[in-house]
Amino acid sequence: MTGQEAHTYSHYLRKIHDAILVGIGTVLDDDPELTTRLVEGKNPVRIVLDSRARIPLTAKVLQGDAKTLVITGPEADADACDTLRRLHNVEVVTLPCENGKISVSALLQSLYEHEITSVLVEGGSEVLGSFLDSQTADRVYAFIAPKLVGGTHALPSVGGRGIERMSQCATVVEPELLTLGKDWLITGRVTF
Repeated sequence: MTGQEAHTYSHYLRKIHDAILVGIGTVLDDDPELTTRLVEGKNPVRIVLDSRARIPLTAKVLQGDAKTLVITGPEADADACDTLRRLHNVEVVTLPCENGKISVSALLQSLYEHEITSVLVEGGSEVLGSFLDSQTADRVYAFIAPKLVGGTHALPSVGGRGIERMSQCATVVEPELLTLGKDWLITGRVTF
């Protein structure tokens, strides 16, 4: 949806973080590589939240030299996990789930144990919502393209539980606006 300048900047953001994280829905829908191929620099550790180990063995995120962590839940198919463990640069980590989703607090503890201290959460909607719901997001990067889309079946940018009152919402403070070609990037710290 965004142009080349915004796309390149998103790869810069990947480069400056230890890891990049998406959910299985993003992998199944978009088949991303999650590398820094558009900029010079190290690839982040790629993290896929996949509570049931549904990731296809052909997924791009499982290919190449960048390390990949597949985070599964206790109900994940054991054979699928064993097959993933045999892949080059792939590690399977099983963590507890809450309401069928990987526990964000258990995930962050595990990432700390893997010496991963900065994570770029690229989404999708439900994953972003999980980090906001658990109040563990500390910065937001929102790319905005000058395109209007929507519809009754369109996914929101951020899913999760949501809020009942505006007084309960997370707030972006110290906002910055960056123009990237025809697109914009709004970034700032998140407070709860």
